[in-house]
Amino acid sequence: MSLLLAPVQGTGLKIKRYRIYNQQIDIVNNSSSSSVGPIVINDTTAVNTTANAYTQVKSYNISIPYNDWGHRVVNAVRVQIYGYVSAGTGYVEVLINGAAPAMLKTIVGTGNSNSFTNTTSALIFDGIISLPSTLSSPYTLSINAYNATAGDTTYIADVYGFQGLAITSTSPITIDQTETTPLNTILDEIGLSYQLSGAKLIAYVNRYTTANANIQIQDQWNTNQSFSIPAANDAANTGIVEPEALLDYGATIPSGYNGGMTFTASANVGATGDIIIIGYCFVAFGFHIITFPKGPHYGFIEVAYWVWQIASLAIYDPQYSTGSITGASGWGYLNTIFNVNNSGNWIINNNATPFAIDEDEILMTAASNNVIYRELLLVILE
Repeated sequence: MSLLLAPVQGTGLKIKRYRIYNQQIDIVNNSSSSSVGPIVINDTTAVNTTANAYTQVKSYNISIPYNDWGHRVVNAVRVQIYGYVSAGTGYVEVLINGAAPAMLKTIVGTGNSNSFTNTTSALIFDGIISLPSTLSSPYTLSINAYNATAGDTTYIADVYGFQGLAITSTSPITIDQTETTPLNTILDEIGLSYQLSGAKLIAYVNRYTTANANIQIQDQWNTNQSFSIPAANDAANTGIVEPEALLDYGATIPSGYNGGMTFTASANVGATGDIIIIGYCFVAFGFHIITFPKGPHYGFIEVAYWVWQIASLAIYDPQYSTGSITGASGWGYLNTIFNVNNSGNWIINNNATPFAIDEDEILMTAASNNVIYRELLLVILE
């Protein structure tokens, strides 16, 4: 039956809506295509010098990004330099705006400099540099080098830099102040129940750790969740993506809730002397099962979703049949028209792949996978 031909009783249509308008809430680094990513140096162009005193051989202008609330939380950059000498002893140093920077941790070298005698390319400097809040953006990161022996050559082969929020505390440190997602992120005029649903916290982290680190999130429903970041020593042009920590709100999101989500995210390392650099960290809603109310309805569903792992987004009805959208991680779209008969069965009118749907299990994924809805809109006409 066409929506336009659907029988309507009373003086007019009642329109009820359910919507998740889900923004990517970035709490460390606004890492959209127009902003600064965490890997700020990835330079494999070799240079050399025969100078006998420090001479600048590399220079980079690096911006310090703000997050989605306009806050600046990035406070460190890890720099790794590979190089070698033809003979003699080479020297290298890293400067910020022409001066020796404060070091959070020197891994290879002493302070912001190092000497070396290797004649094939090797890691000659690895350090995590503090970026104080008073530092203007963009700043200049420069590399000087020389050789102690006249006629010998010092080579700088590769330079890498990873910028983000450095965490060195073994106790949880707030990543950013308690924040509320903008707009009415959830609009529920229908009255739904939620299972295996909640906030998803995704972080891209560079590590120099001997013990597991942790990231935690707490929201206004007093739900706490954390995930562990394994110990490792990442290269400065790589990191680990942690698409973890889907909070299970269960029934604690109130039916009919309209509003945003307030949350606090924090992180800590597992041992004194360890350090993690959070290149980006953002929060989004994730839903596994949404239960809709029964009753005779007419309406439509429009979904734009993001599958974080290779998975299928299934529309499932145990009484009738199963339909799904399957593919690799990425954006996908589902548009359907439905009507609900008096026995409470949701019938999808989809000419391409017709199937029925039971209201008790709508828009669900396999238990090991999670879907983040960029926008989920359900409009019911009664």
